[in-house]
Amino acid sequence: MAKNNQQSAEQKIVVGIFRGIWWLISLPFRGIKKTKKLSLEDQKYLIAKKNEIGEMLKSENQLELRHAVMEADKLVDWNLRARNYRGQTFADRLRLAKQKMPREVYNSIWAGHKVRNRIAHEDGEISAGELKSAVYNLLKGI
Repeated sequence: MAKNNQQSAEQKIVVGIFRGIWWLISLPFRGIKKTKKLSLEDQKYLIAKKNEIGEMLKSENQLELRHAVMEADKLVDWNLRARNYRGQTFADRLRLAKQKMPREVYNSIWAGHKVRNRIAHEDGEISAGELKSAVYNLLKGI
């Protein structure tokens, strides 16, 4: 009987050690929240904004198409935040979401975001087709 009690004590020690190790390993990740599903209200907002962006895409006006790209980018970022992806920038949040989406969707969003950055930081011309394509690429993330 003494042997059974001794094994039980040894098992308790081993379990305690593993719990301590797990506690140490998980410590840096405690601030990370799990992703969540959108509420019905958030889903309605997403649909309304997508429709608004879709109306902008009917135009051939460069300014309106550029605005559509910016709005689509903001909507994807809003979606990432609403689903609890943390990060300082859009790029940080998108990298965190990468494992939860198909590679082609992730790459499409990046392609659209690059066009958004060209609009925001450069003065160069961007064709209407490229602007529309950027919007479609971004909206794949919704």
